[in-house]
Amino acid sequence: MQDIRAVIFDLDGVLADSEGIHILAWEEIAAEHGLPEDRLPLHEWIGYPDSEIVKDVVREHGLSVTPEALLEHKRRVFRRLIGDNLKQIPGSVEALCELESLHLGLATSSSRSEAEPMLRILGIADRFRAVVTCEAVKRSKPEPDSYLLAAQLLGVAPEHCAAIEDSISGVQSARQAGMTVLAVTTSMPAKRLTGAHRIFASTPQAVKWIRKRMA
Repeated sequence: MQDIRAVIFDLDGVLADSEGIHILAWEEIAAEHGLPEDRLPLHEWIGYPDSEIVKDVVREHGLSVTPEALLEHKRRVFRRLIGDNLKQIPGSVEALCELESLHLGLATSSSRSEAEPMLRILGIADRFRAVVTCEAVKRSKPEPDSYLLAAQLLGVAPEHCAAIEDSISGVQSARQAGMTVLAVTTSMPAKRLTGAHRIFASTPQAVKWIRKRMA
């Protein structure tokens, strides 16, 4: 592993305790459209962009709405829910302060309309030199594009970047980008994140490992 000069974070499940809120939003939409929740692989969607999920939902369930309309509906519901429900992954916001000497970036599959209010609620909107949302790349996770763009915006070669992720698709994305991949088990068990170089129980633990390598 190369010297780490930048850290690129995923958002949902790494900094923001929001994966459950995404599920709540989909459950609300499923009820409105009469879809049994057991027919929706809600937990399997973690880490994948809603822009792809809505295409599958409309096609597989024969909904009378367009994927674009369903996508906007889901995003509206999510934005409403985060106002009262969003919290940080315990210790993650404080952990950012421990990395102030490094370049910090964000690479998320969420839209800018979802990511920006989350960052504001958590009080970390100004912590990142580069923020890459799903609209910024043609190919979302598990493709490497979002991580490669974040590294480019930070001006740091991918091999000198560490990525902190909580999902299978995110781990694959950062690994393909050539980064040191640190997975956290906040959203799924370690046995599903074996593509990472290191696996930790929490974001602060992953940051602690980076700090030791900086010493």
